[in-house]
Amino acid sequence: MTPVWHSPLLSSFDWLDHAFLPAGERPQANAIYNLQRHTAVVVPDSDALPVKSREADALIATGTRPVAVYTADCLPILIADTRQRQVAAVHAGLNGALKGVLINTLRRLCEQGARPESLFMAIGPAIGPCCYELGEDLIARTAKENPHGLAPLLPFSPLQPANPHARRAQAAGTTQGVWFDLPLLAKRMAMREGVPEAQIELSQICTYCMAEEQASYRRNSHFHHGYEQRFSWISRRQASGNGGFSEA
Repeated sequence: MTPVWHSPLLSSFDWLDHAFLPAGERPQANAIYNLQRHTAVVVPDSDALPVKSREADALIATGTRPVAVYTADCLPILIADTRQRQVAAVHAGLNGALKGVLINTLRRLCEQGARPESLFMAIGPAIGPCCYELGEDLIARTAKENPHGLAPLLPFSPLQPANPHARRAQAAGTTQGVWFDLPLLAKRMAMREGVPEAQIELSQICTYCMAEEQASYRRNSHFHHGYEQRFSWISRRQASGNGGFSEA
């Protein structure tokens, strides 16, 4: 099984814990997560109980229970605010990203006391531009509709980039379309919101050709071998008696 991926960026903070789990591994029993529907809805975890009772795609923690998202090619994004010690988890496929789920989360955190320069963000394993083919008609329609003014930020290429770290064959082109970089879109969106580039980390792990075999929904649609959800979570550590933080 592919090891758990920990963001070096987020791991530098001693007041939080996090993990991007491999396919099929469950988060802690007390983790909170939504009924994800590719929306732009962000909720506090206190409004998301019982688990999967809310249709939403981002969670902001109000306590120390882990907040989590589950993915199978979409972006799992974990965010930490060093000013107010807030943490959040975001599920962002292309549809949700274009609807504004990441933008809404960053703005909500800032409404609650964060500043763009206090936000640190890790984008976990997801389908990469080496394997994510989209039809040119979709790109053209998105550019025309220009949701949230994102058209100038769309990263794509007519040529499929080679992935030198691929563990299995990259996706074969089927639509004569373009190859889209979803993690880079999220990074550009966050930078436009004012998050410094140095505070945005990309795992550079493609779920189609690099992660465990059953990590990719799209790969399953090509080979029909099944897929399992990948959970990613983040939590604040319990406050210790001396006002500091200790492990939960």
